[in-house]
Amino acid sequence: MPPSCPVTPPAHHTPAGPVWMPLSGSAAFLRQQAELDCTTLVQVAAYLRQTVWEITPLLETLYFKAAPLAVLECCTTLEALAQEVEQDDVQTVAARVREQVRAL
Repeated sequence: MPPSCPVTPPAHHTPAGPVWMPLSGSAAFLRQQAELDCTTLVQVAAYLRQTVWEITPLLETLYFKAAPLAVLECCTTLEALAQEVEQDDVQTVAARVREQVRAL
């Protein structure tokens, strides 16, 4: 019996059997790519938060913290960016894949 969605030949074999990749441009392919993109976006958000964690101790050593230094806003900015990437960008990718799948 043929598969329920168009697939390419197995990309690689695992102990569980061959791994079939969806055909480029198919709904399954678009969903898979969106999932990969969302995973990447979550990783980017984690790196932004890791950067905040790493630079916070450096900022705490600054003597002239009362001065109007842009660097003092970077942790807040990076955390806000991480949240935006994690929430808004992931939702944008999900919406885009829904639109593209509907258009097929």
